[in-house]
Amino acid sequence: MKRTLWAGAVILVLIAAGYVALPFYSMDQLQRAAQMAKAEEPEKRRESIDTLERYVDFPVLRDNLRVRMQEQLRSSIGNSIPQEFDELLSAGANFVMGPLMQQFVTPEGIAALLRGGDDLRGIERELIGGGAAQEERAIPLGEQDSEQGSKRNWKRLKWRFTDINHFSVDYGEADRAELRLIMQRNGLHWQLVDIELLNDSTGPG
Repeated sequence: MKRTLWAGAVILVLIAAGYVALPFYSMDQLQRAAQMAKAEEPEKRRESIDTLERYVDFPVLRDNLRVRMQEQLRSSIGNSIPQEFDELLSAGANFVMGPLMQQFVTPEGIAALLRGGDDLRGIERELIGGGAAQEERAIPLGEQDSEQGSKRNWKRLKWRFTDINHFSVDYGEADRAELRLIMQRNGLHWQLVDIELLNDSTGPG
């Protein structure tokens, strides 16, 4: 009886350890693929794209980013638009953001972002920044490395399970979190489903 209980306890511990380890493994695969995406060998670049497509749920990611930017656009406008035009504003925002999400949120783009890019902030400037965005051209994801060089040297600062099916990872430099990745469980598989750019004042704690 005692041996059965110990065996059951060991199995539970192994299951729990595997559950905790899987999102970390998925994140490591994403980071490895991001580095491989800039390799000169076509085979390595192809492998990196395949990995990114496996560990990123692009339709869900694009939809989550679109909703967040739509909320930021609405917040920036405030009460200047009458409530009866709210649906029209949403339709117009979707019309603009849909093609942008398809253009920017790609395997190559996510790879560039994970290497330290800040292009999503550039998209936000284009959508909600007004005149200032016109002065500074947002470089599409994937072109940043060649035109500007890597602008960040992000490291993993903080991670936690937000619930049983979601896992968040914060990245930044100088102990200041700037980027939050949200992983979602799909069976035993974890995928990137959301990206949040944190305020400059957000710390790792």
